[in-house]
Amino acid sequence: MLSKEYLKNYRINFRLAYPIMLGQVGHILTGIADNIMVGHISSEHLAAGSLGHSIYIIFFIIGLGLATGITPLVGIAYGEKNHKECSHYLKNGLVSIMFTGLVMTVLMLLMAPLLHYIGQSESVISLAYPYYIISSLSLIPSMLFTAMKQFTEGIALTKPAMTASILFNLVNVFLNYLLIYGNYGFPRLELEGAAWASFIARAGMGIYLLIYVFGNRKFNIYTKGINWKRYSYLHISRIFKLGLPISVQFLLEVAAFSAGALLMGMISPQALASHQIAISIATFTYLAASGIASAVTIRLSNLLGEGKYDELKNSGYSSFIMVLFWMGFSALLLISLRHILPSLFVSEQDVIELSANLLIIAAFFQIFDGTQVTAMGALRGLKDVRIPAMIGLFSYWILALPLGYVFAFVFNLGAEGIWYGYLVGLILAALLLYIRFLKVLKNIRHI
Repeated sequence: MLSKEYLKNYRINFRLAYPIMLGQVGHILTGIADNIMVGHISSEHLAAGSLGHSIYIIFFIIGLGLATGITPLVGIAYGEKNHKECSHYLKNGLVSIMFTGLVMTVLMLLMAPLLHYIGQSESVISLAYPYYIISSLSLIPSMLFTAMKQFTEGIALTKPAMTASILFNLVNVFLNYLLIYGNYGFPRLELEGAAWASFIARAGMGIYLLIYVFGNRKFNIYTKGINWKRYSYLHISRIFKLGLPISVQFLLEVAAFSAGALLMGMISPQALASHQIAISIATFTYLAASGIASAVTIRLSNLLGEGKYDELKNSGYSSFIMVLFWMGFSALLLISLRHILPSLFVSEQDVIELSANLLIIAAFFQIFDGTQVTAMGALRGLKDVRIPAMIGLFSYWILALPLGYVFAFVFNLGAEGIWYGYLVGLILAALLLYIRFLKVLKNIRHI
C-alpha cells in the first residue's frame, strides 16, 4: 500500500483526477448560483427552471454516456502510440457525438408541447417554455465540449477541460447577473436570461477546447490531414458499442435517486427536503470518487495500450485504496457535522434532524458508492461495459428501490428506510463490480 510502485500510482492518479474534480465542483457551484439568482425573482421561476433543467439533463446524460466511449478507445490507441488511430477517434467521435446532439435537440423541441400535460401549473409551464427551448439548443455545444473533453482525457490531458469548465462557469454567473436582472443596461430577461447565459457558457466551453486542440501545433499529430469528407463506420460503431451501455448505467443511477425523491414526497414534504439536502451534501464528497473513477479509466486504458500489465494492475488497486481512504475520511466528516451542515440550508429543526439521520446512512453508503464508481471507471478503461450496466440495473432497480419502499412503507422506517435500500443496493454493486474487475484482470494477458 505504501510501496514505491503504489506511491507512484497515487501521484499519477491524483494528477489526472484533481482537474476533473475541480471542473465538476465548478459545475455544481454554478448550478447552486443559478438557483439562488433565479430564486430571488420568485419560487415559480425557480420551479420552472428546475423543470426545464430536469428534462435537459436526461438528454445530456445520454450524450455524455455515448461520448464517454471515446476515452478508453483513444486511451488504448494513445498507449500504443498509434496516433493515426487517435486521429480517427477524434474525427469520428466529434462528428457522431455532435450529430447525436442535433438529434437530441430535435427530439427536445418536438417534445415541447408535452410540457402542458405533465401536471404542472400553467404559470410554471409558461415560464419554463422559453427556458426549455433555449436549453434544448444548448445540447449541440454541450456535445461539442463533451466530445472534445473525452478525447483530451483519452490522451491523458485533464487540465484543458478543467480550465474551460471553471472559466466559462464564471462567465455563466456573470451573464446571469447581467441578463436575469437587467444590470448595466442589459435587458431584464429573468429565467430566459439564465437560459441564454448557460447557452453562451456551454458554447464557450466547446469552442475553447476545439481551438485548444485544432489551433495548437503540438496536436498536429492528431489533427493534420484529417479528411472531413470521409468517416469510418467501424470507429463510430466502436464508440457507440462502448458508449451506449455507459449511457444506460448513468441513466439508471440518476433515475434511481430521482425515483427515491418521488418516494420521499409520498412520505412528507419534510422528508423530500431532507433527502435533497443530504444528497446535495453527499454529492460534494462523491465528486472526488468520480474524479478518481475518470482518472482510472484514462490510466488503465493508456497502460493497456502500452502493454504494461503489471503496472495496470497496481494502478487499478491503488485507485481503490485512494477512494476508500477519501470516502472513509468523508464519512467521519459527515457524521461529525451532520447537524451543522443541514442548518446551512434550512432553519426548520425537524428537517435538520431528519437530514442528520440521513447523513449517518450516507456516511456508510458513500464508501460503497465510491468503490462501485471506481470499479466502473476501471472496467471502462478495460473496455468492459455491458456486465457493469447489468449490475447497475439489478443493484439500483431490482434491489435498492424495492427494498427502500418495503423498509419505508411496510416496516415504517420512513425516509431512513429508503436510504437503507440505497445502502444495500450500493453494497451489492460495489461487491459485484469489484469481483468483475478482478475477473477482467485475470483475463488480460500476463496478469
